[in-house]
Amino acid sequence: MRARVEHVFGSQHTSMGGKLVRTIGIIRATTKIGMQNLAYNMRRLVVLERGMVAAP
Repeated sequence: MRARVEHVFGSQHTSMGGKLVRTIGIIRATTKIGMQNLAYNMRRLVVLERGMVAAP
């Protein structure tokens, strides 16, 4: 399970600019991280759904 978690952080770090949270305030930082997580989950859902259609 460790590899799956590291994959998520690696993906957010490289493709979504998740290295730094450059906001003022904990609420804005929490919102930004939440939006990055939502975007990752939506991208992951699309990939998984494409795989389900192709599988017999």
